[in-house]
Order: sequence, then structure tokens, then C-alpha cells
Amino acid sequence: MVDTTTLIVLSTVVQTVVISLTLVVFIFQFRSQERAIKESSYQNLLARYNDFMMSGSSEEPLFARMASDFGVSESDMAAARRLLISYGIIEEAYELYKKGWIDEESWEQWNAWLKAISKHPHFEMLHKQTAGMYDKDFQEHVSRLIGSNQSTLG
Repeated sequence: MVDTTTLIVLSTVVQTVVISLTLVVFIFQFRSQERAIKESSYQNLLARYNDFMMSGSSEEPLFARMASDFGVSESDMAAARRLLISYGIIEEAYELYKKGWIDEESWEQWNAWLKAISKHPHFEMLHKQTAGMYDKDFQEHVSRLIGSNQSTLG
């Protein structure tokens, strides 16, 4: 015959196993959700990039009016607008890279785009004008990049 103590111990062991298995299932679900969030974040970034590349109309009345109000050409205003959007998209990629959500190779592709646009004549002014509006580490990275651009030119 089985005594009461044995039944209590057996019941406790079974409950412990069930709770442990439940926790393992939750852990796998959370990891799966985390992976899905990371992939979704990167897919959203790529979608923003694609939308940006497909847009490009400088014919927008708001920007035409702003260009005339500030005494700059519409083409300069359109370039500054596109630079600003690019800057924001690349900053988002930098944030994902910092979090470890995108790998080094993917970041280097975004960084290559940043290096290319940083050579635009308006880019340094845009970078200075937006100081404090973006992630500090990202802005420091861009400052170093601009510095290296100037040292290769000079």
C-alpha cells in the first residue's frame, strides 16, 4: 500500500514537472515572438526605404512654398528633404544594429549609403541643424564620418 507521504511527494513532483514544462513552452514562445518583432522591425525599415526610393516628387506645393520663403531653389529644398528622410531611415537602421537586431553585414550596407549621402554638399549643414534630434551615438558616428570625409578631401 502507498502511504500519504508518498502520494504527496509524487503529487509535488508531477506539479513541478508540469510547471517546468509550461515555463519551457513560454520561453520558446517569447523567443519566437522576439524573433518575429526583430524581423518585423527590419521589414518595416526596408519598407520605409522602398517607399522613400519610390517617392521623390519635388513638385509638392508645400516644399515649393518653403523654398521660396527661405530663398533657396526648389531643387535644393527637395535635396534637403530627401537627405533628412534618408538620415532618419539610416538612424533607424543604426538603432536596430545597436540592439543586435540586424547583423554587421546588413549594417555595413546601410553605412555605405550613409557614407555616400554624407558627401552631399548640404549634408553637413543638415547634420549640424538636427543636432540633438537623433540618437546621440548615431550623431557621433555621423560626425566621425563627416570628419573622415573632410580629412580625405583636405
